[in-house]
Amino acid sequence: EGEFIMGSDPEKDPEAYEGEQPQHRLHLPTYYIARWPVTVAQFRAFVEKSGYEPRDPDSLRGIDNHPVVWVTWYDARAYAQWLGERLKEIARERLRQSQTEMEQDFWRGLAEGRYHVILPSEAEWEKAARGGLQIPQSPVSNLQSLVPNPLPDRIYPWGNDLDPNRANYYDTGIGTTSAVGCFPGGASPYGVEEMSGNVWEWTRSLWGKDLFQPEFKYPYDLADGRENLNAPSSVLRVVRGGAFFLRRDVRCSFRDWGFPHYWYWHFGFRVVVSPFVTEF
Repeated sequence: EGEFIMGSDPEKDPEAYEGEQPQHRLHLPTYYIARWPVTVAQFRAFVEKSGYEPRDPDSLRGIDNHPVVWVTWYDARAYAQWLGERLKEIARERLRQSQTEMEQDFWRGLAEGRYHVILPSEAEWEKAARGGLQIPQSPVSNLQSLVPNPLPDRIYPWGNDLDPNRANYYDTGIGTTSAVGCFPGGASPYGVEEMSGNVWEWTRSLWGKDLFQPEFKYPYDLADGRENLNAPSSVLRVVRGGAFFLRRDVRCSFRDWGFPHYWYWHFGFRVVVSPFVTEF
């Protein structure tokens, strides 16, 4: 929970582009985000247990501990909905077993329907990558012990300089996806990994109908319709994080798009547990 800086300042980031501006502050309520993108093994478990038919069966044929790819936005959304139902089934039992305030909030929120498993908004995604104005003293530590963020508008999750040892992007030279967890040095201030490179990640946020000019511009406004889960498939959705064959795109603030019914060899996703409420 709290404020963070969203977007880019071209005076600080020479690669900033118009769609990332103006840079602005935004407050988000408490939410939780997956440390890594959803893997092939996790997505396969969903398909096998639910009977869901993904758009492309190649999504099930990757290496188990690599991010799942070849998934549409609708595939990703279906996974999140299924996972939410499964977690809600065990939430009350896990709540009784919880020992920390954070665990109790997580499971109580799911049990009471206050939290939902869903794709991240691009605001939730960017804050998880960059950190808030206040961040934990160490990643994945007690979030009640916060310190000022020394780089609140950092360009990459780890700082302001590219480093091929911290992410799977063009300069790393792998040339394909990598197993999640291979780049712990690239973790964000919250301990979230793979936010730069590896695969593009679907968000729930809308870009608009124009490929080259976002309809939903900055400053970010939750109330302007950009988080409509039921928009037609002709409206593009925002993707974040870049991919293994890119460089400029792996910045925290970079925004790109995809048609929600399309699927690509470099598109994956991660999930959040969020208070965001909408029709499923």
